[in-house]
Amino acid sequence: MRKNKEKNSLKSFFKILFLIYLAIVLYITLFNREPGEKRIDMVPFRSYYLLIEENNSFYFTQILYNILMTVPFGFLLPFIYKKMRSVFVVGLMGFLFSLSIETVQYITRRGLFEFDDLFNNTVGTVAGYIIFYIIQSILITFIDRKR
Repeated sequence: MRKNKEKNSLKSFFKILFLIYLAIVLYITLFNREPGEKRIDMVPFRSYYLLIEENNSFYFTQILYNILMTVPFGFLLPFIYKKMRSVFVVGLMGFLFSLSIETVQYITRRGLFEFDDLFNNTVGTVAGYIIFYIIQSILITFIDRKR
């Protein structure tokens, strides 16, 4: 009984953390921006090309922030939902999450709908899942050794 209560408390903690994370992402990607023009950039890896071609740290920062922004999504989702314990499923959910953000940004004119953002956000989600998987494996190994 105590084990289930601890498990449910941990799951509740991760759910609350996930909701806080979502609120922060919505603030950063939508509410913190002024409306502008509707723009779409579907040229694959343009920011990578510009980073290399212009050697401009702005593009590096954009790439890095877009990856880091979704690492918590890929990390927290499998902690909350057992059905989300596959890199493919979590990667797909990360892509759909990013697609939702990009679509709302486009509709509300609060950001550029960009292929690179979709790609980088998906990479960040998968990286978050890999971190989850490594931590889970370490914890399982540790628990098995204690038995």
